[in-house]
Amino acid sequence: MIALVLMTLVASTFMPSYAGELACLVLRRSRAYDILVPYERIIKLSATQALELDVADYRETLLAYYRLAYDSMLHNRLEDCARYIGIMLALMLKAKGYGEELGPQLLSLLERLDWGSIKLYNEEPRKLIDYWLSYKPKNLEEFAYTYTSIALSLLDQLPSDAFIRILHTPKLRELYIASLVMIVVTSAYFVIKRVRAEAGGVKYEGYR
Repeated sequence: MIALVLMTLVASTFMPSYAGELACLVLRRSRAYDILVPYERIIKLSATQALELDVADYRETLLAYYRLAYDSMLHNRLEDCARYIGIMLALMLKAKGYGEELGPQLLSLLERLDWGSIKLYNEEPRKLIDYWLSYKPKNLEEFAYTYTSIALSLLDQLPSDAFIRILHTPKLRELYIASLVMIVVTSAYFVIKRVRAEAGGVKYEGYR
């Protein structure tokens, strides 16, 4: 109980890291942003905490967090998804030797970035992560561009489509099916009523 209270206090008073700001700045340009807007604070908090993690294998760790984010979004567990995304995006930075002292410069570069020039890749997540980990930037500007490119390529492959998420979320799927049944039943009722009215030579108001 005490631990929970302490975690709540930390979450309510924490100052986001530059890594958290960078993560959210990139996320705002992704397809997933609209459904994760309410969880920006969680993303920033998770990214900030991720900087303290000791990671033995960045390749498998990044892939694991991506898969967790994918599965969470698919089943509409958006708060969990936001947490995993924050961790993944921060660890992508940390894997390349990022320190918070670089944060202000990177943030400035991303804020001035020509987002229309960002190249997105359709490669599977494992290949994107492998490329990022093996990539050697020539300068900080190139680093910022490539980080954004790979991060957005990963984020845009998440199942953000509402219909797909409905089909994989039991309660929402049941409500969706129930609404479809109701529409079909209602439509059938009016069709039958109209047919009967026309067959009986009666003009039914609303149909001409």
